Amino acid sequence: MRRRSKGSDYACQYRVADSIIHRLPAGWKMIISTTLSILILVVREPTPLLLATTICFLYYFLARLTLADLWRDIRIFLVQFFILLFLYLYQQGYPEGIWPAVRTSIQIVLFFIPGIVFLRTTQVSSMMKGLRGILPYRVLFLLFTSLRFVPFFAREMQEIYMAQKLRGAHLSPKDIRRPIFWRDLFSCIIIPLLVRALKTADEAALSAEARGMGANKERTYYDVQKLEKFLTLQNNATQTAGE
Repeated sequence: MRRRSKGSDYACQYRVADSIIHRLPAGWKMIISTTLSILILVVREPTPLLLATTICFLYYFLARLTLADLWRDIRIFLVQFFILLFLYLYQQGYPEGIWPAVRTSIQIVLFFIPGIVFLRTTQVSSMMKGLRGILPYRVLFLLFTSLRFVPFFAREMQEIYMAQKLRGAHLSPKDIRRPIFWRDLFSCIIIPLLVRALKTADEAALSAEARGMGANKERTYYDVQKLEKFLTLQNNATQTAGE
């Protein structure tokens, strides 16, 4: 019986699924993600941009991610569309500023999608095992632990946003054109998020130190997939012995 993939609750959260993207080695996924991001940066005309958009979304959905996952991953970027549209219209006027604003906004969103797929489909242990022959494991731990905190801070930002909205902060889409929006965005979202980030980094460092991080030159890696296979084989052996 095929196991249904478990959905995710927050943006960029690792999702367990049986897909061709999940089965790719971490190194290949990094190469694909880097190539797609560079491709997105260099396109300027509508047709190449449409082709790049198609490739990015195909890559995303090949990982058996859903539209709900996509919405969680890219909704934070929607604010920049209105900001860029306002700035381009202010600088270049109507309608000359519409296409540059739309193109730049799409490029920003598409630029992050390959990296999001990488986070969605790759375990930290797989990332570190794939690069342990290139970089010291302390550097890898710092890099990939930072990546794994992306879903956490997405959740934190959502909670801070809802709390500040309840307190009367001007953070709704209709407030974007008003100068008070920028002040509230900085004081009510960015500063509290920075404070939580510093606190979380300190707690993560203490936790790693308490677990003996850096005590040895080499380290072992926890692999969920191998553990699941081992437990499945053990259960099957137990059932066969019971019969």
